[in-house]
Amino acid sequence: MRRTVSILLTALVLAGCGDVLEGVGDLSSDFVRGGSSTTVTTVPDTGPDLGLSSITGINWVNDDLDLTASGSREVLLRDVWQRGDGTSYVQAGAREIAMALPGVQVPTLVPVPITYITSQLVFDEQTALLEAGTSAAFGYWSTEPYVLPRSEAQLMVLRVGLATSDEAAEFSDISVFNVEGGRELAWVEGDYVYQLFCRTGVIEEACITVAGSFQPLTLLTLVRPATGDETG
Repeated sequence: MRRTVSILLTALVLAGCGDVLEGVGDLSSDFVRGGSSTTVTTVPDTGPDLGLSSITGINWVNDDLDLTASGSREVLLRDVWQRGDGTSYVQAGAREIAMALPGVQVPTLVPVPITYITSQLVFDEQTALLEAGTSAAFGYWSTEPYVLPRSEAQLMVLRVGLATSDEAAEFSDISVFNVEGGRELAWVEGDYVYQLFCRTGVIEEACITVAGSFQPLTLLTLVRPATGDETG
């Protein structure tokens, strides 16, 4: 994926949202807004000397849940919702998310310190349907998740929602915003709106390169056996 990048230099006011430093699930369900665009560049094709590595081999914490990813999408969503016992953010495996959100993409490059990924499907607690603004959330950690504070160990957060026509028009290119604790990239690809938060310490060019490395999650699941299929 190669995209134009609009760099928005003014700080954001995140109206009506949680603290981004609290981790996955606490960002606004609406698109963040920034100031006027000041520079335009292009997404680099690769990430040499940016401290990035392939996602291959990283520990996907919820791999053991992928074995439930069978049957229809409706049955899968019902089963995941019931697993969450009425909570909105429910732990879900890569195959479950790929099935729930056909065509959804995730990065294939991540900052080198990242060794764990957490993933969730996000439901409307009133309807038990996927939340449109944030349908899935991913946390990228440098250590075992939830052991150290997120401000130390969670280097990236990715939120995926269903794109509206207005968002598709406004975010056809990647927009970069300064937010508390780091920066956030926002864009629309296909049916989905993506918001990628990179914590301070991940350099801007590296974060932009990560955004340029997105590929369908389905492809990633094809080369990663489910936990029950692994040997040794």
